[in-house]
Amino acid sequence: MDRYLQFAVPRLPTSAEAGFGLCFVFWALGLASPQSLGVNPNEISEDTESEQSEQLDWPDREFPDPDTIIGGFNEGERFQFRGQWGIFPKVGQITIATEAAKNGDPSKLLVKTEARTAGFVKSLFPLLLKGRALLDISNGRILENRVTDEGRSNERDANTRFDFDNGLMRHVDNLRPDRTKDRPLPYGTPLDYASAILQIRGWNLEPDQEYPLFIASNGKFYLIEMKATGVDSLNTKFGEIEAYRVEPVSAFPQSRIFREGGKMAIWISKDSRRIPLRLDVRTSIGTASMRLESFDLSGDVVVAASD
Repeated sequence: MDRYLQFAVPRLPTSAEAGFGLCFVFWALGLASPQSLGVNPNEISEDTESEQSEQLDWPDREFPDPDTIIGGFNEGERFQFRGQWGIFPKVGQITIATEAAKNGDPSKLLVKTEARTAGFVKSLFPLLLKGRALLDISNGRILENRVTDEGRSNERDANTRFDFDNGLMRHVDNLRPDRTKDRPLPYGTPLDYASAILQIRGWNLEPDQEYPLFIASNGKFYLIEMKATGVDSLNTKFGEIEAYRVEPVSAFPQSRIFREGGKMAIWISKDSRRIPLRLDVRTSIGTASMRLESFDLSGDVVVAASD
C-alpha cells in the first residue's frame, strides 16, 4: 500500500452496502430498523446494485481549469457535522479534516473522513466509518482512496487507485474479491464525497453558475451537475449566516444521493472562508441533514458568528 494511506483499522465484523461521507447520516438511520421508523432505505442510501453497467454512454463534458477551483483545498482544516433526521436531533457525527501529505509535497493533500453513529442509533448500531483520500490539488482530483467500515452484518475494506496514464480506476475490495475490478475512466477528475464538498467551496457560487462533479465511490462512477440556485439566511450555531445554496440539476447515471428537484442541497457561507454549513436530503418522511457544529481553519477553532 502507498505510504500516504497506511493506517491501522481494526477488522471487526459487519456493515452494509451504502454510502459514505456526506451520505453517512442518511445511510446510518436507514439501517436502524427502517420499517419500524417508516424509512425506505432506498430513498437515502447509495445505489445498492453491486455492479454498474460498463456500457454507459458517458456524455462529453469539459471540467473547469483546476487553478480556478482549488480555493476549497486547504491544509489544516477540520469540519465537524451533526447528523439529524426529522425529530431526531443527533443520529450521527461526521468529520472532514485535511492535512499535509506525508512526503511534504505541497501539491498533495490528505483528506480524512470519519463518521459514527450517535444517540439512540449508536445504541442499536455502533458504527464507525473511515476514509482516507490522497488529493492532487494541482489537478483537482484524488489519486487514491481507502474506505473501511464496521457494523453488525458485514465489513467494508476497499482501496481505489487511479491510473491516469492508462485511464483506469483500479478498485480492490479486500473482503469481496469478486467485486475487485479495473474500469476505464470516463473523465480524468475523480473525487470522493468529502473532497467534492471541499471543491464546491472553491467554485464561483454566484446564482446560476453550474459545475460538474465526477464522483468515484465503491467502484461506481457518477457525473453530477451542480448549480448555485440562490442565497439563503441560515440560522446556525454561529448565528444568522448568509449562504449560497447549491443543488444538483442532473445526475448520470441516476443517483439516490444527488437528486434534483429540490430534494438535495448544500449551503456554503457567503464570505471569504466558504464554510460548508449544512447539507439536506428530503425524503417521504422528513429531511435528513448534516449541520456544522464546529470548524477549525489553519489551527484556529472558530466558535463565533461568521463575519
